[in-house]
Amino acid sequence: MTTTPEPPLIELQSVGYRQGAAEILRDVSWRLDRGKHWAVLGPNGSGKTTLLRTACGYLWPTSGVVRRCGEELIDLAELRRSIGWVATDLAANIPPRERAVETVVSGKFAQVGLKRLGELQPAEADFNAARRLLCEMRCDALADKPFRVLSQGELQQVLVARARMVNPLLIVLDEPCAGMDPGVRERFLAWLDDIASSENSCAIVLVTHHVEEIMPAFEATLVMRDGRIAAAGQTAEIVTEQLLEDVYGVRVAQLPSIDNRRWPIWGGPK
Repeated sequence: MTTTPEPPLIELQSVGYRQGAAEILRDVSWRLDRGKHWAVLGPNGSGKTTLLRTACGYLWPTSGVVRRCGEELIDLAELRRSIGWVATDLAANIPPRERAVETVVSGKFAQVGLKRLGELQPAEADFNAARRLLCEMRCDALADKPFRVLSQGELQQVLVARARMVNPLLIVLDEPCAGMDPGVRERFLAWLDDIASSENSCAIVLVTHHVEEIMPAFEATLVMRDGRIAAAGQTAEIVTEQLLEDVYGVRVAQLPSIDNRRWPIWGGPK
């Protein structure tokens, strides 16, 4: 007896997105399978965030087809509840005195800042689940700290835990390392690589400008340029000196691989 394979979590076919006279996405085709991890790389204005907002149902394409869980027509509100979007502007809206465990619980209710309104009353079981999740992610020491005292790396860890509160199909990390110093960044990336490598990890998409932030667990990379896909495939195969020079317009003097990560040494304008 054969089993039918699950459809891709997200599939784009010849997708375009136009805003007025500006063509932001052009002829984009890409698929994201369940449990797979992708890095999305590209310069500012290349269409990275627009691509993912279109894929996740926050924007509607002006051309092409988007299928989510194999369907063109799907309950987008329900879909969005199964996607954890972690962006740099989210942290700024979390109440500074809120405890980290409360921030994690707020993810269950899709709130920014935990609110106790009407029937939306968090139960003790919600706090227990949030603490177990933080413990599982080796962040249990953060649980009772006010959000305002967390380091940049700890903020992102708590926001990832918040996204996981609803057992999501997908987590999108939109430039999570912005503003981190090298030490904080490296500790956060090592933690993220462990989380992504775990057996029960959902699909994760990491949006970044920096090649060296693509950790080994992110075996596939999508590279955007001028609203189009410049390359997509296995990270080790497509992230090359020539590709980076073409995309960023800067010479790459060297591209050594250290601990299964690429570290470009830039050589100045082409």
